[in-house]
Formats: sequence, structure tokens, C-alpha cells
Amino acid sequence: MTPPFSSFALRVHKNTVPFSHTGRDWHFLSACERHVAYLKGRYQVNDLAARLVANRSIMEEAEEIFSPFLRTHLPDPSHLPDLLKAVEHLEEVIREKRPLAVWGDYDVDGACASALIVKYCNALNHPVISYIPNRFQEGYGPNINGFQMLQNTHQIHDLIVVDCGSTSFEVMAAAREQKMRVTIIDHHQVPGIDHPECVAFINPKRLNYTGPESLKTLCAGGLVFLFLVGANRYFRKTGMFSFLNTSEPDLFSLLDLVALSTVCDMMPLRGINRVFVKQGLKVLGQRKNVGLTQLLDVSGIREEPNAIHLGYALGPRINAGGRVGNSTLGVQLIATDSVTKALEIAQELNALNQERQHIERATEQLALAQALKQQQQHYLFLWDSSWHEGVLGIIAGHLKEIFGKPTFVLSEKNGMLKGSSRSVSGIDIGRLIHQACEEGVLVTGGGHPMAGGLTLRFDQISPFRTFLDKSFKNCYPEKNLSPMKVDMVVTLAQLNQPNFLDVWEKVGPFGADYPSPIFMVKRVYVQHATAFGHNHLRLKVCAEEDPSILYSVVCFRITDKPAGPFLLSLPKDPIDVLLTIQISRKWGKRFPNFVLEDFRCP
Repeated sequence: MTPPFSSFALRVHKNTVPFSHTGRDWHFLSACERHVAYLKGRYQVNDLAARLVANRSIMEEAEEIFSPFLRTHLPDPSHLPDLLKAVEHLEEVIREKRPLAVWGDYDVDGACASALIVKYCNALNHPVISYIPNRFQEGYGPNINGFQMLQNTHQIHDLIVVDCGSTSFEVMAAAREQKMRVTIIDHHQVPGIDHPECVAFINPKRLNYTGPESLKTLCAGGLVFLFLVGANRYFRKTGMFSFLNTSEPDLFSLLDLVALSTVCDMMPLRGINRVFVKQGLKVLGQRKNVGLTQLLDVSGIREEPNAIHLGYALGPRINAGGRVGNSTLGVQLIATDSVTKALEIAQELNALNQERQHIERATEQLALAQALKQQQQHYLFLWDSSWHEGVLGIIAGHLKEIFGKPTFVLSEKNGMLKGSSRSVSGIDIGRLIHQACEEGVLVTGGGHPMAGGLTLRFDQISPFRTFLDKSFKNCYPEKNLSPMKVDMVVTLAQLNQPNFLDVWEKVGPFGADYPSPIFMVKRVYVQHATAFGHNHLRLKVCAEEDPSILYSVVCFRITDKPAGPFLLSLPKDPIDVLLTIQISRKWGKRFPNFVLEDFRCP
């Protein structure tokens, strides 16, 4: 009989496994038994749930994990710098019925942050338009030509800039000269003590910020949500809702947008971000947002949505507009209340995403060939003049996951190299890029801890790589690859127990800086292997102790690696595997889906 999870005792192993598929060490986590006992008693959870949290050494965040309620964990918006100035600006605009424009970035976070303000203004019956710059023609961030167009065409003198603007000194100075009033709400690194001239500059990464550190982990969508919470509170005091003869906007109903932006912008799923995502998924499951509902449908998602759907289904489709098509499609989809319009945009985004996937696959093969030649380095620096600018960030993310190290992927534009970077936990890539700009080895760049963008001249390649060599020298002193952190050794039968699914949903969702638990299963036999999609495998495996029961395991992006043909050959000897779990819901039932992360021949 399979023992229950409550009887598990974590088995600790040496953290060196020499012949794994990925080449990474397997480091077995060892939970503090005192912490496990405390969590079990304090939150009335079983041994598995307590151990998974204790393994992550985040005891101070247990409350957000086991009791993720917004009413008890929502930060005080007054901690946001310049909040009062920003809400006073918004009130003045609304009272005087001046048209408002929202300028956002062309990614999911920018689209969601923009849509939050659009929906808020729509609820107050106030005129508002959104503007997302063209990635290829205008580039990242505000530009004075776009501001002038809004001013001349739409008589816009008041703007809220979201998810960008922290380094737009010249543009904001020019806007001020043209009598434009701008509020900036951004989460990217601020290069110095000064910031662009504007009515209000909401960015917890300002050097003079003294509020809670947790606000520094918010994406633009999270910051805009807090800004709107602050606006609601302020408008209550000033009688704005009575003045407008309207009810207070329901901000809780917008949490699906905050969850989407948080996951897709790779914010750490800890603290308030975890609460946003947990509650936002509940709102998304109610399918009240017309645009997201249509996008779920065209994505083939009929079940209750989860964090995986945010990051791998909705996010890529919204991003596809900015990457290979019309950058405004994402915010149009999210903000609309028209089912007909939403369906039309969702179908267009789905088609653009298929085009993006085709471009991405061709480009990634070339990038992978370069990456294989750089395996001994602490980072990957990959570029080619022919690569499509719109897929560089995606490829950087994929290769970062494959090789477990910071990755830079660039292409040529206007005689310079321009591209994206993705980082691993513990290395703030945005800050590193800012340092490189200050040292003169980049033309421009910025970002946040897990992702960034950069531009450099060809003559800066060598000094920039020297800068990277020095910066990453002490990151991985013994190995180029970060180890796989294994939570515990289990059997396949134990992973299929019903109470395991309860624990998984209690402790999840998982994501950036709060990774999905990894389980080791010993001596597994591969009985069937079938290729599907692009470089994926679907295995049927059995446990040595009970070969009569077959379990399905998916292996992503593996057939083009040596491990692919090995698994397709159905090796006769057993293998030890590292698995993560994804849970899907169909027909009112829950099903665990196993994903192979690594394996070795014992």
C-alpha cells in the first residue's frame, strides 16, 4: 500500500549527479524540521505542504501562501511615491472633462496596465484613449512625435505613461515645453537620483524611495492597480463619485489583468504578487473580461485557467501583436466590451501568434547552434543580423531555461545591435545593463531583475563582453550551470494520490522566484515514446515496483538534443527522472500532468 504524504521523510542525497541529460547537478533540498512542524501547526496543513514551503526558506511569506487574501495583504497605496500628485492630477482631468491618453509599452504588462486605466475611466464615463508605440518604427518608450500626434489629432494634453518612461528625460522635457501634463507609472530601473520632469513619477525603484521593499517587485500592472486603489480612496474623500453621479469602480473585477501582467512580466510569485495571481485567476475563471474570454476560447482552453495558461497561452498571443503585427491589438482586446470585436481581435492575435512561432522556430535553431559553442561561458551572447527583432526576447527566455544561465539575444537594426536579455534567479539583469550603460559599453538599455533590453554599436561588442565576463565571474564559481533543486524523492503512485492535488493547489501557483517543486522518481522504465509538436516527446512510463500501470510524461524541446533519440529508442534499463507537475481540470475533475525536467541513467 502506498504510504500517505503525511508519513514522508525527506531523504537527503549528495548533490552531485554526474551524468544527467541537462548536465546540471541535482541538489536535494533539506527542510528544517522545526519549520515543518511550525507550519503544520500554524496553518493546519499536512507534511507535504509544510515541507514544500519550508524547502524554499520563505517562512516569512507563509501567510501569503496559505492565506492569500487581498483584504489582509494589499499594501497601502500611500507608500507609492508621488501617489497624491498622481491622483490629484487624475481628479483634475476628470472634473474638468479633459480627454486623457494612456501610453503603454508593447508587451503584455504594458497592455494590461493601459487597459486597467482605460477600464477605470470607462467606468467613470470619462473619455480616454490608449496608445501603444510600434516596436519597429518607434521603439521602446515615449517619443515626442507620438505625443505631438496625440496633441494635434486628439487634443490630448494629459497623459499617463505606464510600463516605461523612467529614462525618458528629453521626451518629458519636450512634453513639458508643449504644456503637456504627464504622470509616469513604471517599474523599471531608474538610473540615478534624478527622474524625468513630470506631474508625478510613481516608481518604487526611485533612489529616494523609502516604502516597503515588496512594492519593488510589482510590475506595471500591479503598480497601476495600487494607483487605482489610491484613486478610489481619494475620490471617496473628495466626493468625486457623487460629483460624477456614478458608483465606485469595482477594482477586484480587474485582478485578472493584474495576474496576467504579473506572470507574463516574470515578476516573483511571492508576497503580494502571489496574492494578485491567486485571486486574479479566480476572476479570470469567471470569464467576465470579454476579450480574455475570447482569447481563452481561440486558445482551446475550456478548463479553469491557471498560471501556465497565463504565461504560455494568453501572454504569447497578446505579445504577438507587438512582435509581428499591430502593437495596439492587445490593449484593444483586453479593454473592449464588444463580443464581436473581441472575437475578431482574438482570432487575429491567434493567427499572428502562429506566424510568430514559425519565425521563432527558424531563428531559435540558429541561436541554439551558437549557444552550444558557448557552453563553457557563464552567460550566452548570441546575435545575427538576420534575426527578427520581435522574437529575440522569447528565444532568450527559452535558451536561458535550457542552459540555466543569463542569455542575451540580439539582431542588427540601423547599423547597431539591439536585443533582449533574460536572467536567472539571483542575477539582476536590469541593474547590470544600467551599469554597462554608465560604463559606456552600451548605447542604451534597461529592464528589471529577470529581463532587459539593450542597444550597442558593433565596436562595443568586445568591451561589453569583457564587462559581462567580469560581472559574471563569481556567479557560478564551480559550474557554468545552476543546479536542479529537488524537493524530495517519491514514487509515481504517490504523485497520483488525490490529496497531492489538494496540496498542489494550496501551495501554488508557481512561477518566477517561486519555482514548481521538482520530484525525483527512481528506476522508471520507458515503455512508449511518441514525438509531437516541435521537438516534444510524450512518454508512457512505469515504475519498477508496478509495471502494470503506465503514466504519461511530457518532455518539451528535447527531440533535437541527444536525449531525444535516446528516449525514442525505449532504453531497456531504468532511468531516474526529475518531474514537475501541472494540474488540469476537465469535466469537473483534476488531472496531474507530469513534465520531465531531467533524467540520468543510474
